[in-house]
Amino acid sequence: MNRKSKRMNLVKLICFDLDGTLLKDNKELTSRTVKALGRAADAGIYLVPTTGRLYDGVPEEIRTLPFIRYVIGANGAEVYDVRKKKVLHRAEMNLDEVRQFFDCVQGLPAIVGCYKGGQAFMGRKDIEKMEAYAAEKAIFRMMRRIYAPVEELESFLLEEGETVQKLMLFFADLEEQKRAIEDMKIKLSNLVVSSSIINNIEVNASGANKGAALRFLREYLKIEREETAAFGDGSNDITMLLEAGIGFAMENACQETKEAADKVTLSNEQEGVAFEIEQILS
Repeated sequence: MNRKSKRMNLVKLICFDLDGTLLKDNKELTSRTVKALGRAADAGIYLVPTTGRLYDGVPEEIRTLPFIRYVIGANGAEVYDVRKKKVLHRAEMNLDEVRQFFDCVQGLPAIVGCYKGGQAFMGRKDIEKMEAYAAEKAIFRMMRRIYAPVEELESFLLEEGETVQKLMLFFADLEEQKRAIEDMKIKLSNLVVSSSIINNIEVNASGANKGAALRFLREYLKIEREETAAFGDGSNDITMLLEAGIGFAMENACQETKEAADKVTLSNEQEGVAFEIEQILS
């Protein structure tokens, strides 16, 4: 038995991204995946959706699985206890950082949304353009469902005077997204700049990333690092893969995520998460 097999047999906590990882491209949660998750739960393993979405944005079929106790949301800005309906951990942007973000992105050909206090907000004018800036129909349906309209997003956030969980940009032009994300990583070096889908950019507080949230949760549950596993495909998953005892990148993951992983597994279309869980339990 090799070193990785030994590590896998010790797993007590598994974190998994949703879009492009647990879910197929059409956002389907397959019966094979549900069965694998259920077997893992029966074996005493904590199963933790770890997503850029808010808890309320997690598909209901996942939120209502009886064995889902914890959810890491907004790229690690919060760790949520589902049973107690309580946020266990927060890492949010202050108002100076919110101002810095809007100064940086002024004039970019994108629409802007935010997560604050467990809710999603977007300016009315951007909501009117939302369909043209959504990467795919399933994402558009989710965005239309969760975003509440405000007159002007920057003014709304600054007037509210509260911390912000995440700020997001959505681009219609993928080349513009690529240029913008590299520029923002330099100009917003005090914040976490990442991407979870092909046409977006996500900005979080420096302490808000999936890896830090995984570390908080395993310490909260008194689980050792080598007893954790994680699955992801986007650049916002890299910290999580590095923090886990074993990190799996999906075959469909971006190259930098693959390079950060211990192993590249099957794609989300091939049910790679289910496959690896089956191996862990074999």
